[in-house]
Amino acid sequence: LASLQQPSGPRFNADAIYEGQNRPMGARLTYVINKPAAKKDEKPAEKFVPGKDSKGKADVKPEPKPEEKKPAVKYDSIKVEIFNARNELVNTIRQKAPEDNGVSRMIWALNEQGERGPARERTTGGGGRGGFGGFGPTVLPGTYKVRLTFGGVKDSTLVTVKADPRIDAPASVLEARYAMSKDLQKMTKVTAQACDRLRESKELIEDFEKRMKDSKRTDLKEALDKSKAMKDSINAMFDYILGKEDKRQGIVRSPDPSRYSYVGTAQQYIARSREPISDTDRRVFQHAQEKVTEIVNKVNGFYTTQWPAYRTLMEKVVINPFKDYQPLNKN
Repeated sequence: LASLQQPSGPRFNADAIYEGQNRPMGARLTYVINKPAAKKDEKPAEKFVPGKDSKGKADVKPEPKPEEKKPAVKYDSIKVEIFNARNELVNTIRQKAPEDNGVSRMIWALNEQGERGPARERTTGGGGRGGFGGFGPTVLPGTYKVRLTFGGVKDSTLVTVKADPRIDAPASVLEARYAMSKDLQKMTKVTAQACDRLRESKELIEDFEKRMKDSKRTDLKEALDKSKAMKDSINAMFDYILGKEDKRQGIVRSPDPSRYSYVGTAQQYIARSREPISDTDRRVFQHAQEKVTEIVNKVNGFYTTQWPAYRTLMEKVVINPFKDYQPLNKN
């Protein structure tokens, strides 16, 4: 867990100044793979020719034995799992397997797997060096088991994570900051759950809207108006949580922080220092707690006040998927 310091001089050197490259941060995991050669096509079974045995009886074709179908083993990816001293899974890293056999290397950034962040739209995959989720808290010093899986074969080793000996940071300080980071991960998780629920409801409304418009019925105006109003309310909730969408091109930044951005600010303050928890750390952490509480209360209020009435209205809307067909005329 090495601490880094920006060297003196220009901060962004671009291409004008020579600058050496540091080795990657984290644990370098070296492994060897040996993909099996592809199996050749088996020869087709010999054709059975009926005849007679020594006693003059006709031969009977033997019944073929049913073959047990085993799931095909895939060699397209590498999976690395990290376990702490309590044998708890703290991170999973997946990446594409190398094309060639031999020695390869991957990096574990000495972090836990983070929670997936909130979003307006559905997202796939995630951050965290190939993990499914965000970049989680830095692990505490200790011994971790690293288990690699490739093509159904597993192997493991131990990695010892040590604190930077140049930094006099008591274990109690690291543990306190780690605990606060874990609490911030919980805030991220509940905010993502709130956005997932809002997005699911919006998709449900849009599906209803499409079906009602396709039916071309004139008696569904109230339901269509209510659906539009509910979509506007959900979009307003997203703006409340994540800030308004900025559709400008280029590098842009909103001057106004969103409620969820307070969580990110607190994460930066808590993670970047190894000093004892300061008043500033406690203040930004409290701000994050307050904003997430506001988010949870607002979303819960939406689903206890506005949503039930809309649901009751829409449950009365019956859209028959069938339509009448006129007889075909071949002339």
